[in-house]
Amino acid sequence: MVADAKGNFIFGAVGGVCNVVVSHPFDLVKVRLQSPQFSYRNGFHAVSQILRADGPTGLYRGVSPVLIGAGPVMGVCYLSYSTVLAGVHSMLYGPQASIPEGSKLVDTLPIQYVALAGACASIPTSLILGPAERIKILMQVQTSSNATASPAALSRGVLAVFNPLVSIWSAIRTNGGIPALFRGTAVTMLRDFPGDAAYFATFEGIKRTLKEVAPTPRHNWGSDKYTFSPLQTVLAGGLAGCANWLICIPIDSIKTQVQQSSNGATFFSVLRSQTSVARLYRGLGPVLLRAFPASGAFFLGVETARTVYESI
Repeated sequence: MVADAKGNFIFGAVGGVCNVVVSHPFDLVKVRLQSPQFSYRNGFHAVSQILRADGPTGLYRGVSPVLIGAGPVMGVCYLSYSTVLAGVHSMLYGPQASIPEGSKLVDTLPIQYVALAGACASIPTSLILGPAERIKILMQVQTSSNATASPAALSRGVLAVFNPLVSIWSAIRTNGGIPALFRGTAVTMLRDFPGDAAYFATFEGIKRTLKEVAPTPRHNWGSDKYTFSPLQTVLAGGLAGCANWLICIPIDSIKTQVQQSSNGATFFSVLRSQTSVARLYRGLGPVLLRAFPASGAFFLGVETARTVYESI
């Protein structure tokens, strides 16, 4: 079955779930390092303290809203990306233009138009991600009152992971309720517009380079059958994730502080409060450690879902 709107939504949704499963512990550490209420020395110190306080499930604190929303959000993102690509292709080459055999639509477009499609895809997803990340961050900066991972602490951690509605509602109710859910959504869009442009453009650019310099043996997997392997997909996707976060991290740091604030902090008030530019790059280490496997998992999920879908 050839990919259509439904297929593109499914591909993105599968990739989004794969991304969250791999990335959430890294994201938790990043948020804790960016938050001024914690004084961790570095990422390793943060992990050791989280495990000590909450046990292994503590690394998945706040995963509930992200995991629930990951499929729909990334489905919308990939569908929007694919739709803009199709629109650009139609404007450049005409609505009846054909795609060469063995290629897909994105292969026919210059990289700058791929970047444009990625940037446009961030607009609808930011409207969903803003509230979801607000809840996630409020949950992630919560700490256990226990100094060690007692059975009670572990029990609370398991409840937070596997009974998501309880922990989500608690975070909403105690932090301004429904009206405060969209705090930081505009900053989320400001972060994702250039970030998603770099994300998809880097993936396509590296993919095209790898297809030229290291073509793979004939196979029947993914959207680039016979020319692109799963390992190359992970490599290109991982590097795309790193490019994304190298651009996004300063704005993401501000967004974290805006969204966890209880006193109505704004983008500019947080920016003025920074003591140095380096402060905006706190958490970069865990972010890059996360970005490569998480983004690789996203694109691997997308292409695996595509293979299954097109074989039906």
